[in-house]
Amino acid sequence: MADLDDLRHQVALAPVAWVWSRLKGGQQAVALRAVDRALDALSGIVEVQAAPRVLASRLTDRLGEAGGEALVRDPMGWLLGRGLIQRPACPDLRCDDGIRLDTGSDCPTCGNIVHIRRKLRAQVTARVEADMPSRDPAARRSEVERRLREETVLEEARAQSRRARVAREVEQRQEAVARRRSAEEDAELARRQAPCADCGMPECAGLCPACSFRRRTESLMREAVDLAVAVRADLSDAAAVAELTQQCETDTRAMLVLACERACGPDADPDLVAFTAPQVAQRIRDERHEAAVRRLLSSAEAVAEADSVYEACLRRRGRGAEEAAEQAADAAGRRTAELLLRQRLGELHAARQRATMAVAAA
Repeated sequence: MADLDDLRHQVALAPVAWVWSRLKGGQQAVALRAVDRALDALSGIVEVQAAPRVLASRLTDRLGEAGGEALVRDPMGWLLGRGLIQRPACPDLRCDDGIRLDTGSDCPTCGNIVHIRRKLRAQVTARVEADMPSRDPAARRSEVERRLREETVLEEARAQSRRARVAREVEQRQEAVARRRSAEEDAELARRQAPCADCGMPECAGLCPACSFRRRTESLMREAVDLAVAVRADLSDAAAVAELTQQCETDTRAMLVLACERACGPDADPDLVAFTAPQVAQRIRDERHEAAVRRLLSSAEAVAEADSVYEACLRRRGRGAEEAAEQAADAAGRRTAELLLRQRLGELHAARQRATMAVAAA
């Protein structure tokens, strides 16, 4: 097999090397195309890397049936008609001569078919013996075979009916998929052609880039303001919360404008400023978050948790593990601070909702 360049061909055809050597150049080209088709079919059943080994195993079994390479009189016809083709013994596409290609074990579907056929023969035989008790055994066997042929014809008709029904169901599913795909394409086209919800610019998928940047900036600004208010305000005092929120929002927006001017220049293009604003707002939000966590690290809850973890780490590891204990304590304190921050943000939102409901009720 040294003349084959493809390693997959070498592995698959290794069991029939002598048969392959008897093929002429044109025959080898035709046989290689058949090998590729067989490998492609096997790649849909087993892993692509395992397909050559499975095909080699099939060729080995086929040679065993023929009695060895020396008894293969027509190498080309044997390869195309016997060696390379799959011979399913049942409707399972993974079956090859009663063996599952993906597992290498006996095909369970074939076993079920054999069991069903034996059961049918036993039932027909029992009915014939009940109907013809006085006839000789040869006549009863003939009647059994006749009735089995009739049952086979009826079963084939039923199988054809099932296949036709399955084919109709498949066609209906394909039509449903095509309709759904068409509807999704129409919806996607409508979405792309939709004008901007904020400025009305046509064909910008519902939101133009400038408005998208603006919405992102506004969201980050609200988060930055909430982070500052949550750790500084008395959340039980609605008036104090509203006042501090307004003050923080004014200061944060002034900070955003100043940072954008520094990054883009005083006379920068508005599109550049719109593009830069979310990045600056992200940085401001992250700085506010870090400042809020640092502020809460000195809270009684965070300090108590850090001290508890420090002592527990020392008790577990003993003296000499102070550095590891400090690291564990710092991590525990930060986790507690993050938890406290989330709690205070939730309390802030609840306070604002209560204030809104009170105004609406008034």
